[in-house]
Amino acid sequence: MTVQDPQLFIEAFRAALADAEFAALIKERDFSLQFIVTGDADTAFLLDADGVHDGAPHPAQLRLEVRPDALHLILLGRLGVTQAIVARRLVVKGPVTRVRQLADYLPPLGRAYAALALAPASA
Repeated sequence: MTVQDPQLFIEAFRAALADAEFAALIKERDFSLQFIVTGDADTAFLLDADGVHDGAPHPAQLRLEVRPDALHLILLGRLGVTQAIVARRLVVKGPVTRVRQLADYLPPLGRAYAALALAPASA
């Protein structure tokens, strides 16, 4: 699986939800985040307290439109959210207060993503 494959993000976000502290934070804040991954393999998925869902089964508090390469860099901490927004590599739709909360969610998502994306390929 490559960083261009949206399934990698989906699997990483499911893994992040296995972390009890992260899952509790999302549930406590009733937070939902929809990712629209654009590019060759356009896909959409929603992350909420109930899991990661294909498409948009219900509206999310935040909607992120991003190419896979930019999401890869954001999750690894190599591209800041503000920098990505200014460079138009990330489009965020939703209340500013929810955008500010991204700082709470990105580290656990990034750790789960890094564990999968940077893991050595099995022979």
